[in-house]
Amino acid sequence: MQASSPVIRAVTIWLTVLMLTIASAVVAIWLVNAKVYGPANQVEDYFQALQEGNGGQALGILNAKVPDANAALLDGEALKASMDGLEVLSMDEAEASVKGRTDVVVKYRLDGSEHQSTFELERTGTRWIFFDEWKIRPQELPTFQVNAANQNEAVLNGSQVLLPEGSNTFTAFYPARVAASYSSGYFEAPEQAAVLSSPGDSLDLTLRSQPTDELVEAVDTRVREFLDSCAGEQNRLAPPGCPFYHLTDNRVEPPITWEIVDYPSVEISPAEGHWVLAPLQGTARVKATQTDLFSGVQSPLVEDKDFTFGARLSVTDGGISLTAVIE
Repeated sequence: MQASSPVIRAVTIWLTVLMLTIASAVVAIWLVNAKVYGPANQVEDYFQALQEGNGGQALGILNAKVPDANAALLDGEALKASMDGLEVLSMDEAEASVKGRTDVVVKYRLDGSEHQSTFELERTGTRWIFFDEWKIRPQELPTFQVNAANQNEAVLNGSQVLLPEGSNTFTAFYPARVAASYSSGYFEAPEQAAVLSSPGDSLDLTLRSQPTDELVEAVDTRVREFLDSCAGEQNRLAPPGCPFYHLTDNRVEPPITWEIVDYPSVEISPAEGHWVLAPLQGTARVKATQTDLFSGVQSPLVEDKDFTFGARLSVTDGGISLTAVIE
């Protein structure tokens, strides 16, 4: 019995080491399964693909259905822009259900406010016997619409997109910050932005374009040129094609001169897909010498005449066209 004691002790030590090794292996496998192959890892990989602008990889991880919509935000710089400023606050995994499904809830800050997205995953099998395989359950990507009554293009997350007949429907991954705006030499629309946080989201971004100072100044110049050309018509009490005139029973002797003492203010606004000018109101002054037909007395003629007229405005890539409408 005494001779066998060293053997027993060696066996006991060996069994203890073996049990500790097995226990360590089990713990290691559990940790690797939870941290490397767990459901949250799929969501982390998905977020990383979004931030890198890798739409193909993100779509593969998400297993999403792509709706029939413009896909301008599903790859590249526009996709990366949709994640600008993202700060993940927490990523919590729920307990797996008996059906091998679990939810991963991600809380984050985007576009200055806190949001939450939930991803449902299911266990699809194992890898190398010990490690679970998880996949995100398929959902359809969210959609949103960009509307602009008076333009057929916009900038969406930094990319130029078309708006046929002033509107278009787009799709995006989630979460995503979508921001639409427009700017050109003649018109601009302030940025409109929103956050998509779940597959069921749907929203509208409506751009309200306004004329730029450059356009207003250009139209103002055209209006002034037109009125100055009218005032340049000498010796006429009613310059042809012009909005002002003077009626009198007296005989008016030349020279007859006109000058514009108050030019109209230019106001441009949208209307039914076009840009229109508000009625143009101003004041012209006529100067001449007049003779009273009854008394024969001559006197200076100096009179201010208020006038109003309209104009058709056309703005194209080729420039600005302004046509006065005199009734």
